[in-house]
Amino acid sequence: MIEIEKVHKSFHQLEVLKGINLQVYPGEVVALIGSSGSGKSTLLRCLNGLETLSSGRITIDGMELNYSSRSIQQIRREVGMVFQQFNLFPHLTVLQNIIEAPIQALKKSKAEAVEQALVLLERVGLKDKKDVYPRKLSGGQQQRVAIARAMAMNPKIMLFDEPTSALDPELVSEVLNVMKGLAEEGMTMLIVTHEMKFAREVADRVIYMCDGVIEEQGPPLQLFSNPNSDRLKSFLKSVI
Repeated sequence: MIEIEKVHKSFHQLEVLKGINLQVYPGEVVALIGSSGSGKSTLLRCLNGLETLSSGRITIDGMELNYSSRSIQQIRREVGMVFQQFNLFPHLTVLQNIIEAPIQALKKSKAEAVEQALVLLERVGLKDKKDVYPRKLSGGQQQRVAIARAMAMNPKIMLFDEPTSALDPELVSEVLNVMKGLAEEGMTMLIVTHEMKFAREVADRVIYMCDGVIEEQGPPLQLFSNPNSDRLKSFLKSVI
């Protein structure tokens, strides 16, 4: 579903990604872990066309991302992304936030978009908040709306960039439970996370990034219980 080949990304003199090779298969849940600054979020932003590559190649569901406006539009119809910050439109209600993109980008009728939005809000447990404005919601509720908004584009792949890092601890579980539900339904997911317990329970594969390279990867049980890399051993001691 995702093929990343020899990807490099530099910001001026700083090389952030140093030759990433990675394949993600349909229905696979891949967790990216590592210290801040290791390149995890930059990799996700490259996948969604928010950053251009310095060199290398990315193919998503058979389409090569060449960073033309048309290519980026096509990719973003296939790939939903949820960020650390919720990025909801403050002047629109929950329902209006969710139906905006399907109507504008997918040319759905308003009735069709509303029907789908209500189903998605039911899935994330917020149907009763459809007419509420974002400022009236908790951080966890706003992030669940952001997930529903991304899902409204019927993506084949979901990217999550530390979706719980801006939340108070007591709100983290409500967002992770929605993500677990997506994983159980077979959604292909690439998740940057600091939630090690979540990565262990939900991911099919965990990838440890360090200094812009993939240092180690494997099934969660193997990676967490018997890491090979000294850097990974040190990282896990600091976070678990």
